[in-house]
Amino acid sequence: MKKICCAIITMVLLISLTACGGNNSKGYSKYNKDGDLILTIWAPDQFAGSAVKSKFQAFLDKLNATEEIKALKVTLQFSPLTQLPTTLKTACMSGPTKMPNIIIWDRFATPSNTNYLTPLDDLISRDNIDTNKFLGEAYKELTVSGKQYGLPLDADPWGIYVNMDILNQYNATVSEQDKIDVTKLNTWTALMNAANKLTVRDGNTVTRSGLNTTSADGQFFSFVYTGNGELINTDKNSSSYGDTVMEESANFMNDGQSLRVYDSLAFFNELYKMDLCNTGHGGTDAFGNGYCAMTYGSIYFPQELSSYSLENYKMIPYPARDRTYLNGEDKAEVLNPDATDKLGMKNGQVGGMLGGYGLAIPQPINKAMRTEEWQNQVEAAWKVIKLWLMNDTINELYFTENQVITCRQDLWTKNFYNEDGVIKDILPYIDNYKMRPSVAGYEIFESSVVRSEIQSLREGSKTVYKTYQEIRSKGNELLQQSQGRI
Repeated sequence: MKKICCAIITMVLLISLTACGGNNSKGYSKYNKDGDLILTIWAPDQFAGSAVKSKFQAFLDKLNATEEIKALKVTLQFSPLTQLPTTLKTACMSGPTKMPNIIIWDRFATPSNTNYLTPLDDLISRDNIDTNKFLGEAYKELTVSGKQYGLPLDADPWGIYVNMDILNQYNATVSEQDKIDVTKLNTWTALMNAANKLTVRDGNTVTRSGLNTTSADGQFFSFVYTGNGELINTDKNSSSYGDTVMEESANFMNDGQSLRVYDSLAFFNELYKMDLCNTGHGGTDAFGNGYCAMTYGSIYFPQELSSYSLENYKMIPYPARDRTYLNGEDKAEVLNPDATDKLGMKNGQVGGMLGGYGLAIPQPINKAMRTEEWQNQVEAAWKVIKLWLMNDTINELYFTENQVITCRQDLWTKNFYNEDGVIKDILPYIDNYKMRPSVAGYEIFESSVVRSEIQSLREGSKTVYKTYQEIRSKGNELLQQSQGRI
């Protein structure tokens, strides 16, 4: 009986080990019928929309058919996820069997998620990757504490989209001096005046919005930047590194950065009071169906618009700051945007926020799971990333299929980037675009503090100065918590 019990216990242990993969000679790697290693790509919710998803899948099918991919003995498949960072964290806690091999990663989220991303510095150095070919702002957004957590994929400048049918119809009914020149919507004042002209009202009801002010809270960083300002202190030698740049009390009037934050809030408030937007006109439908003349969007926005009949639109950069509210939140003074103020800062410039994705490789949290098999998969994933980004032909295939801008600056002379369309509209201004601050907690600060407080401003429940104070106090507390400083 004792021998039988021992045999049963041994059999149970062997089955358990096999179920856990401990004695699985094949490991967890998956292969197709041709013996090619299957590598999985996870992509964020931007890729879940039917237009973007179909374009990306078309690229992937062509990539899998190339001789270069076949030579690597791999095949690629992808899944778009609506909550990529959260799902990735869970997968990395579970281990390689639950993880993707490559992620199309929102660069913006890098500082708060480095535990889940594989540093690529050794691979970049080993393979002599010329990182100078990449747009500097995009490359830096994947750099945290001197380590590189990915390579930049696309440059995604945000801007203002103008329905040219609406603008042209307006121009056909007014005198020459009242016409709107879309090429001259390059200051806050010009944008505000154009929005007012394009707004149509029926009594107190806005039936066509001149400018989507309902969603302006999500564009705040871009407007601050068009005043040559910042939101976060990113000077690592400063004692307030990681905090907002905002000075407290009335002292902000004597600080150039603080003043630009305040002016941006006051400009938003001026737009809100002009009643330029029906609250129901804040989405893509309103712009696509002609109920909103101007709205905000990224370089991917045309893919969302492809399901609408609207075809005649232009993309312009966010306009330069040319208004200050030093004399009161309702007493704007018009400035020369090209002039330098008494604080030594240029008043304004066109530009805005640079978004975009990178290609990164996740890592299991448990270092014991970083086995030889996992390392082999990392090596295979890295070879795909190199091919995708550094092979000129493959790089061009991706960006022509997806109609976006590569982060490879050296390829911008290609004919594709000079064809009529929003890429040609915005590319001349790309050097004026800036990434969001690369500090832990910024994404929560923007979504939970900045946008919430600006919504309260729009609703009329707070003054501009009170909004400024709340963003400063709540923002600094949240940022310091996120960065482990309190």
